Amino acid sequence: MNRLRAVQRELLPARAELAEAGAAYRAGRAEVDRLVAADPDAGRLVAARDDAHRRREEALAEAGRAAELVRAMVEAVMPMPAETLPADLAGWEGLRERLAHTVATLRRRAGLLAEWRAGIGDAEQNLQREIVRYADVVAATCIGTATTKLLADLEFDLAIVDEAGQISTPNLLVPLVRAKRSILVGDHQQLPPYLDDEVREWGENLARDGALPPAAAREVGELLSRSAFERLYGDVPADHKVMLNVQRRMPREIGEFVSAAFYTGVLRTDHPGGHGDPIFTGPFAMVDTADRSPAERKEEAGGQGEDGNRRGYVNALEADLVVRLVTRYVRRYKDWAVIVPYRAQAERIRAGLAHTIGGGAEVADNVGTVDSFQGGERDLVVFAFTRSNARGEVGFLKELRRLNVAVSRARRQLVLVGDTATLGIARDEGFRVLMRQMLDHLHRVGDLRPSADVAARLDLLDDESL
Repeated sequence: MNRLRAVQRELLPARAELAEAGAAYRAGRAEVDRLVAADPDAGRLVAARDDAHRRREEALAEAGRAAELVRAMVEAVMPMPAETLPADLAGWEGLRERLAHTVATLRRRAGLLAEWRAGIGDAEQNLQREIVRYADVVAATCIGTATTKLLADLEFDLAIVDEAGQISTPNLLVPLVRAKRSILVGDHQQLPPYLDDEVREWGENLARDGALPPAAAREVGELLSRSAFERLYGDVPADHKVMLNVQRRMPREIGEFVSAAFYTGVLRTDHPGGHGDPIFTGPFAMVDTADRSPAERKEEAGGQGEDGNRRGYVNALEADLVVRLVTRYVRRYKDWAVIVPYRAQAERIRAGLAHTIGGGAEVADNVGTVDSFQGGERDLVVFAFTRSNARGEVGFLKELRRLNVAVSRARRQLVLVGDTATLGIARDEGFRVLMRQMLDHLHRVGDLRPSADVAARLDLLDDESL
């Protein structure tokens, strides 16, 4: 303890001297600052020093951001070692050299890639053709098998033509003549080949104008309006055709009518059945507008569209009933469709639904003509015949396959809307017979109801939901 006190006594003079030196330094620094402040030249030197320091810090920060940007760009295509930003000028110089070397390497690689692409550019078509030539399966349209350059020179071991019932004979021949074997898949009881109005009129006028003998004109008409599938189906040997005779889409009540009307009764049904419906007693129903006055239920010409083509007919009563039905049904069926024969009627129904459930893609996608729903299916299908007149004129509804398409789309509920007074006296015999068959079927297993009763039921449901 005594020794410690002795050491402390010895340090006292040193501490005193250190304190005096510190005071002298501060005084001297204060004097220097006073003199510098008073001297304009010295002040400019200090300001220049501070500005240089500031600019140095800003440059280092900018260099850091640039380095990180370059590193991020480079790492997108090649790995880079992790390293911290340099603390001195020598370190920054080394980082610049490393990044410059890396960028130069990437530029060389990009140049090599460009040369490679340029080298194979001329051979691309040949390369694609070889890929197609050795492919196991090629998908194309009938016309595309001849017009697509990659397929133009190919021959096929087997051609499988889907929806062959909708393809005209001239179009179907395009792939068949280049295939060793062919399989046609289709249904000749559904939509026939599509014919443009001008082509249809040209074919119908061949005999009238005397351009061809009647027999030849009929043959041309057959080639245009009937598919080769339909023409061949009845003539090929039994062991060369297979019919799928079990349907699982439609409830039994609908399936049995479709089978009897279009498939000679051989189409069987394997379906769990429809579900309870708030309006009708069964999955196959019809709203009969024959209970209204002729003036109220009549059809009207739909005029021409902007493309100049006829848009068919409209029926205000049927359109309003359809809109009311769908407005109620959309709460129950999310997957639904309205099918009508004419574009003008489809447009009227879309406009009505736009007011009740809103417009947009749902209405646009779910309301259309028969042709647009070939191959589709929905939980609910509402089909409106549209035609209502005292003459029994049904127009192209006499193409019975359109009705087959319309009624066979429903998975749970089918609702028809039409004037049985017109449909039952149709001038076209085939259509008239089919309508009577359908009405008999509805009386036995379906729900055929006057339109006033259906409207009253909808009123009641609307009141209950308030």
